[in-house]
Amino acid sequence: MRRDELENIAKIFKCLKEAKGWLWIREIARRTNLNHKTVSKLLFKYFEPFIEVQDFEPFRIKFVRMKKEISWDSFLQYLKLRNVEKEF
Repeated sequence: MRRDELENIAKIFKCLKEAKGWLWIREIARRTNLNHKTVSKLLFKYFEPFIEVQDFEPFRIKFVRMKKEISWDSFLQYLKLRNVEKEF
């Protein structure tokens, strides 16, 4: 995993932890100063087991929130395990 990708993941994680509620992807992008497509890609690539997604159908908006309280250390442990799995 590249360093800049890990930094972006950290920004998104911090934003979701501070929000404590539903945010839409563009709002996460604004708060983290990232492109909304980057946020969407990283959310659905790395955060899938830890987020809830709710579609607002007529407008194609996706609201996102953290499922449960999770620490940064345990999240990093998950990322390490996930990357090790892909190598085999």
